[in-house]
Amino acid sequence: MSVRNIRSAPTYRQTVLIIDDQPMVLAIHTAVMKSISMDLRIVTMTDPKAALEWLGQKQVDLIVTDYRMYQMDGIHFIHAVRDSRIEPMCPIIVVTALKDENIHQQLLKAGVTACLTKPARAAQLSKIARTLLENGRRQYTTQ
Repeated sequence: MSVRNIRSAPTYRQTVLIIDDQPMVLAIHTAVMKSISMDLRIVTMTDPKAALEWLGQKQVDLIVTDYRMYQMDGIHFIHAVRDSRIEPMCPIIVVTALKDENIHQQLLKAGVTACLTKPARAAQLSKIARTLLENGRRQYTTQ
């Protein structure tokens, strides 16, 4: 098997970036990602601006982010990711306390892969994350 890029290497560990300004939510989402049992590299951040800077230097396979954050809201964060060369095709899951269908539609229009309402059920979040990560891994190995 030839390795065309780092992500197609057999030993490549997929990276999940979790962004939320509440440490408890970060801990919960980290536990959910660990429960997937996919040998993931999990990076947590509380500042979306720092996350954008980090994304400019690293590869990531899935982003799980909050909508309401002090430094930048979810729409601006999504646009910053999608409008840049950072990770324009990376799947993004937004988990928000807002039950406003209009906000959910704006997020989906901005390029979010999935939008969940807090408190997100662990089974739902893990199922969506696993599917997105498995699809990404399949894509890397067949390119």
